[in-house]
Amino acid sequence: MDRKITIVDVKKEYIEKAGDIAIKAWTPIREEFRRILGDELYEPFFNNWQEPKRRSITSSLEKARGFIALVDGVVAGFIFYTKDEASKTAQIGGMAVDSDFKGLGLGKKLCNHALEQMRLDGMLYAAVTTGLDDAHAPARHTYESVGFEKNLPSVKYYMNL
Repeated sequence: MDRKITIVDVKKEYIEKAGDIAIKAWTPIREEFRRILGDELYEPFFNNWQEPKRRSITSSLEKARGFIALVDGVVAGFIFYTKDEASKTAQIGGMAVDSDFKGLGLGKKLCNHALEQMRLDGMLYAAVTTGLDDAHAPARHTYESVGFEKNLPSVKYYMNL
């Protein structure tokens, strides 16, 4: 069965569902963080992360340039970016696809749509930040599949005092 996939501008009625998708998408990432850091370091840095993440995503979707992936009319993913007109750069601030819609290429479709809009907005450069842990592998794969290839590896260290 063919599914109807469309990418549309963010509308107010899509934002709450996008927040739900964000929580669902970031849960395996936070579980990986807990596994890597252990409970003692995880708790002070990431405990109760869900509502702050939801607020961050929904607020960004309201303020930044954002798009929603619809599958058969159902909100299935989102992406948003910010622009710096002076440097002609755009920064993807967040992207997620509901795992119920995995395998439809929505991440790539969202990225390509956003990149085209960046070009139409007069941007000359694009950037995105993602994690190097295993839970971020799908995101890295998506970003690389649309042409992101230059990167600056980074590590954030944690410790008990």
